[in-house]
Amino acid sequence: MHPTSPPAVLAEQLAFKYGSGGGLVRADLVVGTGEMAAVEGPSGAGKSTLLALLGLILRPDAGILRIAGEDTGLLAQGDRDLLRRRSIGIVLQDLGLLPFLNAWENVAAAFGPRLARHRAAARELLGELALDDVADAPVTQLSGGQRRRIAVARAAVKQPALVLADEPTSGLDPRTADSVMNALRTCAARGAAVLLVTHDAAVAGSCGRRYVLDGGVLSDLSASDRAAQNAGEVSPG
Repeated sequence: MHPTSPPAVLAEQLAFKYGSGGGLVRADLVVGTGEMAAVEGPSGAGKSTLLALLGLILRPDAGILRIAGEDTGLLAQGDRDLLRRRSIGIVLQDLGLLPFLNAWENVAAAFGPRLARHRAAARELLGELALDDVADAPVTQLSGGQRRRIAVARAAVKQPALVLADEPTSGLDPRTADSVMNALRTCAARGAAVLLVTHDAAVAGSCGRRYVLDGGVLSDLSASDRAAQNAGEVSPG
């Protein structure tokens, strides 16, 4: 990341509470351009709420959220929707692929209904993800891992500032999970900040920045690891 450029996503003291209780107590988070970050945490810890806030689906009760340098708290709802469409790609846990379209058409659908206009961009990205051989195949005929990589491609094809992924490797065998992670790494290499939520410690450990969410409070494990490492470096031997 260029030293003068803002991080792709910056959250400070972000909080949200549902009327029925629960939500997010406090989240401080930063993910830079081209960086991969993971959020771990048990069920009910607030991971889905965090993703909804970062994806501009929910509006926080407190705190600051900047996406690509834009203070989202200052935006009207229409401008928030525009920023989400322009700058955020989301990989849903249920993928949300359209069964009546083939692979490249599902990717191109990120731009809207005029699929043919974006055929080249969709097929180019599928090639980068080693999916060029199934670009014309109906998604209903593809494996679970292939469908997840197509969902990643759809989230990334507009080259957003931020890609959010909800449990992208859940239920996959190690080889298939690695192919999905490689697809997300391709998103980062194309310039996106990638943030995923996961129950898998190995997946989280492969990311450059690592957070844990427990009881609605987000903690930066990467910062803790760096502090412990620095303390070890200065402590007498």
